[in-house]
Amino acid sequence: MAQIDVGILEAIDIAMEAEMKAQQFYADAAKRVINVRGRNLLEQLADFEQNHYNKLKALKDALTSSGEYIKYEGTEFKPFKSEVTGTLESDKAGVLDVLKIAIDAEIKAKDHYTKMAEATNDPEGKAMFEKLADEEDFHRRILNDEFYNLSNEGGTWSWGD
Repeated sequence: MAQIDVGILEAIDIAMEAEMKAQQFYADAAKRVINVRGRNLLEQLADFEQNHYNKLKALKDALTSSGEYIKYEGTEFKPFKSEVTGTLESDKAGVLDVLKIAIDAEIKAKDHYTKMAEATNDPEGKAMFEKLADEEDFHRRILNDEFYNLSNEGGTWSWGD
């Protein structure tokens, strides 16, 4: 069994806790959104974060039992199309606040995974952390787009177009 850096295990624990909080945040936020597009996006983000948590748990288990990193294939959004476009959010300001918080959390998650990638020499570990950082950055970009649309395009969601 390879010697595992305790620091990486602590970083995984921090990431797991953040992913669980993000999952709960998105699940709770989805319940507050009336538009089917916005609700679907937030529900899918909750699923994404749950999957990140599950993969980090599998990684931690593998590292503590065999000292080996696992391969991470990534997570993808499920296809979603909706003809519903005109439902305006009744609490637009509240939804925009949710998106601001989510964008900030995604930036922090990306930064954390980037640092984890830099801290490991294992190719599988580096690839996993870089992929997680890329996914969090992708979430940020989607949330930024939705924030713009809700702020400037009449208060509607574009997700599912």
